Amino acid sequence: MKKIRYAILLTLLLALALPATALAKGLPEDKIVFGGTYTLGSGETLAGNLIIFGGTATLEEASRVQGEVVTFGGSLEANGEITGNVVGVGGLIELGETAVVEQNVLTLGSTLDRAGGAIVRGEVSSGFTGPFQFDFPGGTSIPQTQVRVNPFVSLMWFLLRTLLWAAVAVVLVLFLPRQIETIGRAAVGQPLIAGGLGLLTVVIAPLVLLLLLITLLLSPLALLGFLLLAIAWGFGLVALGLELGKRLAEMAKGDWAPALSAGLGTLLLILVLNGLKAIIPCVGWLFPAAAGMVGLGAVMLTRFGTEIYPTRPPAPRAAAPFPTVPPTPEIPPAPEDVWDLPPAVDEPGLGEAPQEDLPHSG
Repeated sequence: MKKIRYAILLTLLLALALPATALAKGLPEDKIVFGGTYTLGSGETLAGNLIIFGGTATLEEASRVQGEVVTFGGSLEANGEITGNVVGVGGLIELGETAVVEQNVLTLGSTLDRAGGAIVRGEVSSGFTGPFQFDFPGGTSIPQTQVRVNPFVSLMWFLLRTLLWAAVAVVLVLFLPRQIETIGRAAVGQPLIAGGLGLLTVVIAPLVLLLLLITLLLSPLALLGFLLLAIAWGFGLVALGLELGKRLAEMAKGDWAPALSAGLGTLLLILVLNGLKAIIPCVGWLFPAAAGMVGLGAVMLTRFGTEIYPTRPPAPRAAAPFPTVPPTPEIPPAPEDVWDLPPAVDEPGLGEAPQEDLPHSG
């Protein structure tokens, strides 16, 4: 039973991680409904997954969905065939008389209305004790879904906070796109430096703020410091979520808007970090803590994204070359005709009078 629930949960995560199949160019097989309505007519086939965010989807009789159907707070009225799992997180799932689900049906805080003729070839279950202990990285612990007092309220509280993370990411990227992108580049480009600075900030900043808080005059300043520290932590997580969303868009070969990348990336980041914390005993908390400190350090390095932090060390400057003496210009040899002079003619020496032929005396 647990294996089936884990498999369905992985289906849910894949639906969150790969919604690009419906948004990416050239991949229209999947369908995502955001607050609207969708109808799959009789005899029609959807060759992909159906994901509903607060909307309404109707599968008419003799229709076919060749994939998974996941609802988040929406409603599903199914009268056709679904080859994959049906997962409902909040909202309403109605299986009509002619509905056929080839695999399992899992409801997490949602209402299941199953008609007598509806066929579910797998198992039908509600709630789970899965590997996710819904804690926010460095934040407040959230009750697990197996709480017996009121699991529905617990689950809705977790979903609300998770969706708020995604909503905050969308709003921040819409209003501060350059700052969030600058923080993300610093976190990805220099994770060790950012993580070290984040760890130092987490260790020292609370101590300093507590010392300020115990004094009467500086207590408002301490409260402001705690608020800025929380905001910086949130900025860092959103920046990491934006970078994750960009990677998902590249993998899906899609052209996503930055706000969409930030929202989906942050949503998936929170789920994965909390899952690693719960799955891996003893040291699982290191993953969300490390992510939070890397993001916080990147915020500090870039001063809330207002300054670009170099992600690569500057190239060393080459030493200036010594000045070289220009070579002495060579004197071209004289032309040969200058030196080929006619032979010299004997001329009378200077100061000597020319001798004249004198007559001989007899």
